[in-house]
Amino acid sequence: MKLLDKYQIYLYSIKIKVPALYWFASFFLIALIFSALIYLIFRSSIFSILVFTIVLDLGIGVPLFLYNKHIETIEHYWPDALRLIADTMKAGTSFDFALREVASADFGPVSFEFNEVVRRLEMGDTTNEGLSNLAIRVDSKIVKRTVTIIQECLRTGAQLADVLDEIANDTKYMYRVKIERQTKTMLQTIFIFAAGGIIAPFIFGLTNVITQFLTNVATASGIANSGAMEIALAAQTTIILLLDLYVMIEVAAASLMISLMRNGKISGAFIYFPAMLTVAYIVYSISQFILNQMLVTMV
Repeated sequence: MKLLDKYQIYLYSIKIKVPALYWFASFFLIALIFSALIYLIFRSSIFSILVFTIVLDLGIGVPLFLYNKHIETIEHYWPDALRLIADTMKAGTSFDFALREVASADFGPVSFEFNEVVRRLEMGDTTNEGLSNLAIRVDSKIVKRTVTIIQECLRTGAQLADVLDEIANDTKYMYRVKIERQTKTMLQTIFIFAAGGIIAPFIFGLTNVITQFLTNVATASGIANSGAMEIALAAQTTIILLLDLYVMIEVAAASLMISLMRNGKISGAFIYFPAMLTVAYIVYSISQFILNQMLVTMV
């Protein structure tokens, strides 16, 4: 239920007013329908599983992707919003009035979130409760730490304006470090994508065709007896199935590595995975087609 509640916050934050359980169930049914259609058309269980996985993954992953973009935008404007609160308070106003100034400013989703805080204050919540709800809606370490410090300052009576100036400088530096990490890991990301989404599927496709070719040659030439050929054909079917599944597994692992490297969390894998999986199976199929044509020409 905690996962559903957390995902519900993601949906509401990107303006999707649908219960999380209904969202999961809807995309599960949509993925099932699409996979069934693919199986009826192509009679391929692998393609059917592939379509089911991609559709379900996109249904779950797109809200996560949009929410992460929402959080990145908030973290971008967060230092400016804190600095505006600090400057407003230094001018002699209260913290509540400073919140209203940020809510009416042009800080994108940050202004919207502070507007929600102001709305809750007008409904009778305390400042501590309004800020706690802000920390729940915005799943960002920077925001949560800032809210905790603000609550402590309000409780102890510390100089909040000076503290917010220091936090604004620190959060701006942290955001800059995050952007630099994404820039510096671009080369490693390209390498993992190329290795996991292009090179490995190409090699697996060649292995698949060569295995089938050797078995067919042995069958046609009568090198092995019928019992041995039955065992070989069964082994060939198993190898082909394992190769098909292994392509999916190694793409999933590559997606997780890219997500952890780029974003520091695994939620990004929901977006990287369908893109890499599509590319991987296209390369996997093309490599088999090319080698089959080459072997037919040679024979």
